Amino acid sequence: MLFYQCRFRRGSERTVAWIEERGAKVGAWVELETLDKDGPWQVEAVFDTSLEDYALKEMQRLSRKSLSSIMQNMV
Repeated sequence: MLFYQCRFRRGSERTVAWIEERGAKVGAWVELETLDKDGPWQVEAVFDTSLEDYALKEMQRLSRKSLSSIMQNMV
């Protein structure tokens, strides 16, 4: 499974996280499981580089606090 790094917005808030390819579409609304429960974020940009799920998990393991995590579900 492929993951893409995306930029998200929700009102005046902005963040960057890796999400599954299925949600990595500009304009899509997603919930990010490691952030808050205040509602979905809109995908503002999708960056070109992708990672396989095992590579992303290894990056997260090596650098726990540096990566916002993976999409919980799409809205």
